[in-house]
Amino acid sequence: MQTFINQYSVKVYNYSIKPLFLSIFCLLTISLFANNVDKSSKKEKKIKKQLNGGVNLSLLEHYWDNPNDLLKTNIVLKLNEIKSAGFSSVRVPVAFDLFLRSGSTNLRTDLIDKLGEAYNTCHDLDMRMIITYHYGKLTNENGYSERDKILWIWKQIQNKFLGMGYDDLFFELYNEPTIDRNYWKRDITYIVNGLRYEDKNRFYIIGGTNYNNVDELLELGKLDDDKLFYTFHFYDPYIFTHQGAQWTKEKSYITGIPYPYKRRKMPKMPTEARGTLVETNFLQYPNEANKDFIYNRLRLIAYNCKKKNMPIICTETGVINLVPENYRCNYLEDITSILYKLDIPTHLWDYDQTFTVTETPGVAMRCLKRWLRKTR
Repeated sequence: MQTFINQYSVKVYNYSIKPLFLSIFCLLTISLFANNVDKSSKKEKKIKKQLNGGVNLSLLEHYWDNPNDLLKTNIVLKLNEIKSAGFSSVRVPVAFDLFLRSGSTNLRTDLIDKLGEAYNTCHDLDMRMIITYHYGKLTNENGYSERDKILWIWKQIQNKFLGMGYDDLFFELYNEPTIDRNYWKRDITYIVNGLRYEDKNRFYIIGGTNYNNVDELLELGKLDDDKLFYTFHFYDPYIFTHQGAQWTKEKSYITGIPYPYKRRKMPKMPTEARGTLVETNFLQYPNEANKDFIYNRLRLIAYNCKKKNMPIICTETGVINLVPENYRCNYLEDITSILYKLDIPTHLWDYDQTFTVTETPGVAMRCLKRWLRKTR
């Protein structure tokens, strides 16, 4: 009888210790996981905040210029001007295909050195830097071969900066894709996974297809990677922000459009616009050209991205310099204040080119000063 009791007691002890051990183990595991998630979340929030107050430096994506001339440009001087103007982050678009060695997919060493020089300058100036792949040649038909090329190009850049700049250097993997959304998700997932295999710590930036369209971003959804920021471009209403643009003549030929909408200031709709998309945009303009409409549209995007746990950033927004300054200022004040209120880091297009945000070199437009002060 005593033996039975002892055996039973041992059994009771053994069965009671296992749940206790498992409970402690689970609690420790959950606690460690929660701490890691919390640290990751805090770092992500910190980086998002630092990425605000940004501007694009349009230069190395000029595929229409001689690449040798572009590489001779004093990028250090421009970056110092941008810092002096009050910006704390800069996006540097690069037409990588322009800087390949003849007959190969290897980047020219002098381009890699140029980007290294740019980063060192930004780091010394306490500015964040985004390097962006512009004017890629990805199509529905060439996806498998082209994405391998894109991945290899990024691996060369990543190798240059491996082990450094994880808080202030970011790679935006492809600007404004236009391929079918299913192909795009397949290809960008492939590129992210290929890069992540070699660098576990770099934050990458990706967007949706149809020129980084906000709705396509939601269709893309969250990828299985926790070090991604999701970008969109915002130029609505397009007939205002691009009026007079020569590269989209079929959509931007109406000029003299005010912002916000003012009926007495509106130009007449040209006869050739009737029955086209331009007419549709023109007729919608009174409802869409105001702060409330833009805020509500972007608020919905921000809400849905937050639900999907997709931290977002706007890497392009702005107004062409053909628009009178008072209308440009009205729009820029509205868009920057809206994006700031919605906690969406913003990079304006661009510093000193067709969409310039400077009146004279090194001086930010007066209508941006309040936004820039808030983002420091």
